[in-house]
This record gives sequence, structure tokens and C-alpha cells, in this order.
Amino acid sequence: MKDEVIVAVKSARMDRFVNFTITSDLFAPEGNFSFEADPRYDVSVGDLCSIFVNRKIVLAGIVDTVKRSLSKQGPSLSFEGRSVASILTDSCVTKFSTLPTKIDALAERLVRPLPFIGKKDFVYNGAKKESVSRKFVEISPGDTVFEVIKRAANSQGYLFWASPDGKFVFDKPLVRGKADYRIHALEDGSEMDYIEGSVERTINGVHSEVKVVGESQDGDDIKYVMATAKNGDMPFTKPLVVNWNENDGPAKRTAELQVAVEKASSTRLEYTLKGFSQNGKVWQINKFVDVRDDYNGVEDAYLVKSVTFTLDRQSGMRTKLELQPGGSL
Repeated sequence: MKDEVIVAVKSARMDRFVNFTITSDLFAPEGNFSFEADPRYDVSVGDLCSIFVNRKIVLAGIVDTVKRSLSKQGPSLSFEGRSVASILTDSCVTKFSTLPTKIDALAERLVRPLPFIGKKDFVYNGAKKESVSRKFVEISPGDTVFEVIKRAANSQGYLFWASPDGKFVFDKPLVRGKADYRIHALEDGSEMDYIEGSVERTINGVHSEVKVVGESQDGDDIKYVMATAKNGDMPFTKPLVVNWNENDGPAKRTAELQVAVEKASSTRLEYTLKGFSQNGKVWQINKFVDVRDDYNGVEDAYLVKSVTFTLDRQSGMRTKLELQPGGSL
């Protein structure tokens, strides 16, 4: 079955396009989209829109730019925009009063003046009553709403991201999980699931062990705290020492989280595939892929960090994926 893309805006359902690009990224939640479409469609800047692939929403957005033109070939229409999360990334905090240190109260305080977003748009998944150290909610001029909320969430080990339907989600970063998709390229030629693929590995910013040290107040006594987490993938010794205090959470968790983040940043896979789905499942961020790529030397489950859907006359429908190990904030 051929994949289908529909853009719902105002009362219209657009499905006639010359070309388009739709990108979702787990760590850049504002996403983006651009379409060249039938010029008879009615679309204006500031319009809310929902983009569906095979009737599954992949991006809830706001139209930023509309361009209409006329040439000898006839009229044309193009429009572009970003997800509703762009409101958080574009809007600076304007009131510098003391902010709440509970994650849910902090989020609700900061988004209250903003359009299109309310309490119902936040999903906390365990983070709702987490207390944040005061230092993580101190505001400087120019700080955006997204930066402040993300900093608070990360301080407690939570990822803050935008789901395809426009919800803002606090959740623990996925380290492992059941694979929803697969990409296989076998050396014997029996399977070849991608058009183009690459694997990049780096040890830049990666350490062999992370040691967290600090002090803890226990009644009248001050206790010295130290915890270590090792990265067995690092080929030689390169330790990192991190300062810790009680507001950062358990020292061991802090060390393990740092190792997980470094491991996730050390490997990046990119694949281009035909179409927008696999076995009826539309490609999505924050899902795992079973990768066995004999040509590029990887075999493991990797997390979908970024998904880009494209359509043009030369290549037809394509999906570009960026994958990485799980565990990153």
C-alpha cells in the first residue's frame, strides 16, 4: 500500500503536494516542515495544522511562512513551519520572580502566558512531584521557557520532549526496549533494507569511568560521598570526576546517567529508506530499531533520534533516520 500524507489545516485536508519535508527530532522538539502544494488550498501564517502519515499524526504544528507566486507555469503555493513546541523554544521568560521547584508547578507557571498550550498538554510519567534544586530554576535574561524546563527535567534524570501529537512529555530516557522496526543489510545479500547507510563512532567527550564526589549532610555530621560508573566500551583509560551535592539525587545514579549519556553520543547511525513506514508502522522518534548491518559493522538495538520524511519528483517518498544508543538526555 502506498504511504499517504495529509495536512489538516482549518477545515481543509491537503493531500496534493509537489514536494515536502517533515522532520521530527527527539532533542530538537520544535521540528520543522515545508510543503509545496496545490495553490487552491487556503493556508495562512499562524494557522495550527496536524500532519498525518497513513492516518497517524506525526507532527502538530504552526504555519510560520506562506508564499504564493505566479509564473508562466501557473500559480504556486508553498508554506513552512514548526511544531507547537516552537512556542517554548522561541518564548523567553519575562518574569524573574522566584519559580516553583516542583516540575509540574514550574511547567504550568512558565506556559501560562503562552498561546495554544495548557495543563492538559503535559505528560509527567513520574516526574510530576520531583523536587528540583533552586540552582536549576534560576533565570537569566534571554532564557527560553524550553531551556528552563529542560534544565529542571534533566537535573532529575528526565528527558523533556514533544510527542508527535503535540504533548510535552517528561520521561526517563529509554536505554533498552523492544524493537518496533528493523534495518538489516546482510553480507550474503539475502536482505538489504536501506538505500544508503552510515555508522559514525567517536570517543570525543567519552570517558572510561565517571566518578561523582561530594558531601552529604546527615544530621550534625557531614559525610563524604563517592560513586563510580564504568564505561566498558572506552578503549583506554580516561576518567572524569564530577562534583555532586544532595540536590542532584543519588550519587550512583548521577554517575550511571553520565555514562549512559556519553555512550549514546558516541555512536550515530544514519539510514535512508523507501517510503514512510515499515510493515504498516510509520517511522517514529523514541522507538527502537533492530539493526544488523554487516557492511557497516553494527548489530544491536538503536533508538530513533530523528525522522525526516521527504517527497520530490526525482526520488519519490523517502525516510531519513538518525539512530543512536539509548540513554541520552
